[in-house]
Amino acid sequence: MSTHGDSSATRNSSSKEGLPKVNHVETKSELQDLNIHGFINEALFLKNFLLKRKESEEFKTLAIVGKYGVGKTTLCQSVFNDEDVKRAYLPRIWVSMYSKETREDEDSKIAVVKRILRSLGVEDEMFERIKTDAEEEKRGKDEAGEESEETVKEKELSRLLHTLNSILMWKKYLIVLDDVCEDNEWNQRLDGGEVEQEKWHLSCGFPKGFGGRVIVTSRDERLAKKIVGEEENLQRLFPRSDAESVWEIYYDAAKTRVMVNPRYPGRFKQELMDKSCGVPLAARMLAKIDPEKVDA
Repeated sequence: MSTHGDSSATRNSSSKEGLPKVNHVETKSELQDLNIHGFINEALFLKNFLLKRKESEEFKTLAIVGKYGVGKTTLCQSVFNDEDVKRAYLPRIWVSMYSKETREDEDSKIAVVKRILRSLGVEDEMFERIKTDAEEEKRGKDEAGEESEETVKEKELSRLLHTLNSILMWKKYLIVLDDVCEDNEWNQRLDGGEVEQEKWHLSCGFPKGFGGRVIVTSRDERLAKKIVGEEENLQRLFPRSDAESVWEIYYDAAKTRVMVNPRYPGRFKQELMDKSCGVPLAARMLAKIDPEKVDA
């Protein structure tokens, strides 16, 4: 099974720290109407992570890391929609870490927790109430001359995480956080492996001991390790190394019939491999070009 790269429209966004602009996409859990080629072992590994019986009650995290377009999103989509996985997990929640609905002035962590909660049926009225309560508590302490250990945003986040924890309690949930980057500020270990945690620590939102799973995809391996902890919780995706898989991705994505010189089929496939560097998304983009232009 190969992946076809991350889907949906792109945008340019700059980091709060002034880092170079990076393409981000808003994704959904549904698979594109395309066949999938290659990455068979990676898909089996991911299914085993989700369906392994002897660890069924443990909370587990896994990060899928790789360059843009290598197929992290599509790999997750295929397994997320697998019938065995559907039967094993309820609820299943897909979160695109980039969303067009996020306001520029909104805290990144709060925005993501809200998206998870919306998927669970929590309405915006509840969010407004939580924010108001946090502001009023902070104001009350200030007026009483008491020192507050938490900012308003930290109070708001801790309440949102408590709400999330309460809803997911006793449930075997699956959550995918797709395309995590530094801008999202999701840089804390989710399995509760750190010695001390504040109430607004992200791991507080995910109940432990009921078989919950969180899968993270990211292009940043260093960031992914912060979230999932151990090296064994990483799955690396690399560009395809076989020309046949890249050819099949290209062929499926081409809107018109692809004509290849029958005397030199291998040459065309190798040229396609060289041009795409084995990246599924690049192969799909090349499929939009007239094959005669590709087969130079």
